[in-house]
Amino acid sequence: MANPEVRVPELADDLSWDLEADLLIVGGSIAGFTTALHAHELGASVIVLEKAPQIGGTARKAVAGMWVPNNRFMQEAGVDDRKEDALAYLARMARPLLFDPSDPCFGLVRWEYELFEALYDNADTAFRALEAFGVELEQDADFPDYHMHLPEVNAPRGRELFPHNPDGSRGNGATFVARLAELVAEREIPVHLQHRAAGVIINDNGRVVGARVETPDGEIAARGRKAVVFCSGGFTHNEEMRRYYLGGRFVGGCAAFTNEGDFHRIAQRMGIPLVHMDAAYMAPLVLEKMLNRDPEMMGVFAVPGDSLIIVNKFGRRAVNEKAPYQDRTMQMLSWDPHDAEYPNFLMFAIWDQRAAARFPGGFLGAFIPGPGEDASHVVRGDTLEELAASLDERLGKLGDSARNIRLHEDFTDSLRGAIERFNGFARSGVDNDFRRGETPIEITFHGPVAEDNHCPSGLMFPLADQGPYYATILAPGTLDTKGGPRVNTAGQVVGADERPVPGLYAVGNSSAAPTGQGYISGGMTFGPIITFSYLAANAAVHEPSK
Repeated sequence: MANPEVRVPELADDLSWDLEADLLIVGGSIAGFTTALHAHELGASVIVLEKAPQIGGTARKAVAGMWVPNNRFMQEAGVDDRKEDALAYLARMARPLLFDPSDPCFGLVRWEYELFEALYDNADTAFRALEAFGVELEQDADFPDYHMHLPEVNAPRGRELFPHNPDGSRGNGATFVARLAELVAEREIPVHLQHRAAGVIINDNGRVVGARVETPDGEIAARGRKAVVFCSGGFTHNEEMRRYYLGGRFVGGCAAFTNEGDFHRIAQRMGIPLVHMDAAYMAPLVLEKMLNRDPEMMGVFAVPGDSLIIVNKFGRRAVNEKAPYQDRTMQMLSWDPHDAEYPNFLMFAIWDQRAAARFPGGFLGAFIPGPGEDASHVVRGDTLEELAASLDERLGKLGDSARNIRLHEDFTDSLRGAIERFNGFARSGVDNDFRRGETPIEITFHGPVAEDNHCPSGLMFPLADQGPYYATILAPGTLDTKGGPRVNTAGQVVGADERPVPGLYAVGNSSAAPTGQGYISGGMTFGPIITFSYLAANAAVHEPSK
């Protein structure tokens, strides 16, 4: 698919404006709506432009966890979430090779440290403001940070918040977006759908004062008297950018299809440097769901089942199946210097009939279908030999879409050996290869232990000696990308001269994330997004009108 074009910056001169407000916000989802609400509360007029035919972006299908350090729930419960501990944990996971507990910035470059510090200092305030608007929140007091088990960090439980529905149930991305949209509508903030910002408009002083916008009825000019705020997501679905910056390492992603890097390319046209463009929030994907462009597809955030293993094309286990999704994806991208290839690029989840019966459903992107659900991504075989033959046949049909990867000729024998070895681990309760089931987050993501699992570790159970067996193909993907223009702690875009670009702001995946190679915990996109939308709105409304 051809990517939409972007424009060089256009001079305002005597331009006639079709839309006009104090703040022009590009993106009608969590970032855009929370920025709009804060700006309106401060007395500014706001217009929201959304590229898609519907609001919500990627957030519509999200679980909607939000990572909020030192939140009010923790404070009320007397949980001491010290700033130094939170910043050390963030630095340790974002830059493990650079982490230095004796350094004032813990080994981070200054701008990354400043963004993390601003997150800690302002997250609770931003979320209290969100509650004041009428958004109900709840805490999962037992939810662990993904790597809280590390001895060198102190990561208390309780940083994870979720939307809370009026009926008492836990909300999700769809209900959260719907509630924000209600609040936006109550304030009569205009939201224009199918309005794509294709370029910025600047005045004689180089200040951003508006955007050139494509609509179903033609092009218009939209003015932001004080600022233009981009909340339009990353570049997951721009194949050209994905190839150039990410080197073909990802087959696609579960971000909204409209995340095509529009603002990244606009920034390039303005001469603004882009950083961290080789980084992404990663998750394995069910390959065939991605190829079918399933709009509701999620990453495989939690691998279901206990009598289930994941193997590579050689039939060997190559990953802890219960590890966090970012870490599992990193294992898929490991390099074999002898054969000069990525042996784990495609992985294959293998499970038995017992797992199929006990762990159906798509919770957190799980792939074992329930009765009557779509099973087109699942391969079946009565024996391991039949399963391997069917799986290799499926790979052959996929061809280029599966990077022409086929199963190794010894796949079946290796798989049988991998199952025998895993079954021994299940009986002993210790995974001597990948330490499956040893960390708090693995136990949390697995969920309740099956009633018939009396093994020492409830996360492992021997695979059956007889079929049928099932498999699905997994490939590395992104939730969304992490790269983009730098922003400061006020959300202002930083130009090539290291100074803020007047009138230009960015929130969320439109800008560069400080999280490096890590995925700190659940909600590490929503938590910062809501915090920095609060900071950006407070800064932007105090800009001079031009």
